[in-house]
Amino acid sequence: MSANASRDWDGVMAIAACMSACVAAYGVYLGLPLILGALAEAFGFSNRQIGWISSAENAGLLLASVGVSVLARSGRFRRLAWAGILIAIAGNAVTLFIESFGAFCTVRFVTGLGAGLCYSSAIACLSLTRNATRNFSAFIVVLVLANSLELWVVPGIVSRWSIDGLYVVLALAYLAPALLLRFIPARVEAMVHPMQRAASPLHSVPYSLTTLAWSCLAAIVMFNVAASALWAYSERIGTSIGMSGRAISSTLTFANLFSLTGSVLAYWLSRRLGQHRPQLAAMVIMIGVYALWSVGVSIPGYVVGAFVFFAVWAMVQTYQLGTLAVIDGTGRYVALIPAAQGIGQSAGPFLGGLLLGWKFGFSQMLLAVTLFAVGCLCTYAVVYIKLQRVDPQLANA
Repeated sequence: MSANASRDWDGVMAIAACMSACVAAYGVYLGLPLILGALAEAFGFSNRQIGWISSAENAGLLLASVGVSVLARSGRFRRLAWAGILIAIAGNAVTLFIESFGAFCTVRFVTGLGAGLCYSSAIACLSLTRNATRNFSAFIVVLVLANSLELWVVPGIVSRWSIDGLYVVLALAYLAPALLLRFIPARVEAMVHPMQRAASPLHSVPYSLTTLAWSCLAAIVMFNVAASALWAYSERIGTSIGMSGRAISSTLTFANLFSLTGSVLAYWLSRRLGQHRPQLAAMVIMIGVYALWSVGVSIPGYVVGAFVFFAVWAMVQTYQLGTLAVIDGTGRYVALIPAAQGIGQSAGPFLGGLLLGWKFGFSQMLLAVTLFAVGCLCTYAVVYIKLQRVDPQLANA
């Protein structure tokens, strides 16, 4: 690899290309509760139906992520991202002309395939950069800012141009990565010199690296089932307790901005206590929010719970990326993170919609998905205990 190629790949424009692709592909999920609420208002879809529409899109993202992982050996991430951008733009365009529930599920599934190709390719590229940990931390900050912006502008877009205007904006969001993709090398071999990445710190550990990596991916699935179920129905929960649409939007926007403190706190704690113990503590706090909301939600409780939830969500996401990066020095398993997220983000709204369709209330639905958060906590606890036994220094890194 030439020196110029190295500088190009580690440069600002290449990283910006990856991050803009991730944000564009993640756009629907970032604004999920308000988008689902707008769908319910515009087409009269039930709570169960909007959950299934969300699940269809996330299922497409999941399948595309697995496809990118299978095709990763070709190293042609830029080509895969281009394919994803074209499919996603076309899917959002077709959405403007459909109204039936079945057609929505089908078209949004295909759109999810495009988003998954774009997102998975971009995050795989980020995992292969020279300073992946720093770039992942910056990625979380960018997502938080993009999420806040989207939550703030979605109500205005819907009120002025209806739900169709929103899907036009989602399509236009792909123009930025389309313009920047040329800064990403055509093949993965041009991204990373073999000596630029250290070998995995666990190569000499007497238990399977694969087992630990898959355990972390399973924990990511469970975390996203719990998080996406609450996220998908957060707007509906707010409406059920008498909050206005603008009040809900403002609460979610400012709570999301507050999550920047979670990202900063995650970094600060990891420098002093390592990643694993703060991660376990953050999961305990998140479970507490679910438990309190399942007992009953008031407007003050909704606002406070949203702020705590977003801050802890940012912390856990940062630790999840960092934990898997420490275990996997090859980038192979990190590239599967979008697939793990896709499974959880598809299953969460689907499970929520299923429970609500069975006439369960929001409290019972939240109590049910709390079990997945508990499973995530237990899985990371096992990973931490195994690391503590064989390499205490790494366990507390």
